[in-house]
Amino acid sequence: MVAKLADTSPVPPRATASGARKQAASSALSLLPAFVERHRWGNRNGADELIEQMAAALSDCYPGIAGKLRRYHGLRPVQMPLPTDILSFEEPTARFVDIVLPPGIEGQLPGIIAEHGRAAELAAFHLFPRHKILLDGPPGNGKTMLAGAFAGELGFPLLRVNYSSLIASHLGETGSNLAKAFRYAECAPCVLFLDEFDGIGADRSTTDLGEIKRITNQLLILIDRMPAHCVLICATNLKDHIDPAVLRRFDFRINIPAPDGETRLRCARNELATTLTPGNDVSHLASVVAEHEFQNLAAVVQRCREIRRDLVLNAGQNVESLASQPTTVHVPA
Repeated sequence: MVAKLADTSPVPPRATASGARKQAASSALSLLPAFVERHRWGNRNGADELIEQMAAALSDCYPGIAGKLRRYHGLRPVQMPLPTDILSFEEPTARFVDIVLPPGIEGQLPGIIAEHGRAAELAAFHLFPRHKILLDGPPGNGKTMLAGAFAGELGFPLLRVNYSSLIASHLGETGSNLAKAFRYAECAPCVLFLDEFDGIGADRSTTDLGEIKRITNQLLILIDRMPAHCVLICATNLKDHIDPAVLRRFDFRINIPAPDGETRLRCARNELATTLTPGNDVSHLASVVAEHEFQNLAAVVQRCREIRRDLVLNAGQNVESLASQPTTVHVPA
């Protein structure tokens, strides 16, 4: 009888890595009930200890998640109620891959996110992640979507300021509303997003209205006091109307221009991908759509969705004419 030899063949690397990831996830999950229990009873120090243990278990296989856990280490629960008249609280779903941007801009984005993942390393050199971003450029090219994608990449909630509620008709209330929005955002890691920013940080040299100057002065103080775990993103179509002192506070100024032909083509290809047109292939029309000089990407998206809608409602009878239709239709006099 021949003895069966033990199998000494090496374990495939993929299987080894998969096992390590499962073990890391299992170790972290086993700590979760104890964390919830300590948090429920207000044992903050004990909860912080478990956060560090979970981060340590995940650091090799899931460094991104471990980094996010460590960023929350030591933070206290938010006690201030959400000022719903001024802010909306959103859980972002967009990521950078969901937005079509010029390559030069896309190349900047990972580095901004990376700083927040390496906050502890920066702190050792008495530095903190840069966290103030201004997005400017003509409307309809993705500034609002990009703000949400920053929040998605960071794993932070998005706090969107309601501009119409922020700007009050009574003197002094606008400044009070602004302070309330910043004070809430400072409570925990988040992305605070202010659209139409030129209406808040107006250039003081172009107005004689004392209230506008006071709001700009207060804004400067609020920006300077913002902690690094709160990412401020502001968007404007009129950068030249913003006070120079306010502009200097931003760590990054990202201009998102009107789309060129290559950007229009990438956007059209995404919108006319076969995954969005089941049983139909109109992807060849992307190049036709991109030939037109649309003013913004929102118009490119709208045209492509008209083509997809025609596939549903008219069996695609008009897709060729829709793709070829110019951006402006001139009606004869």
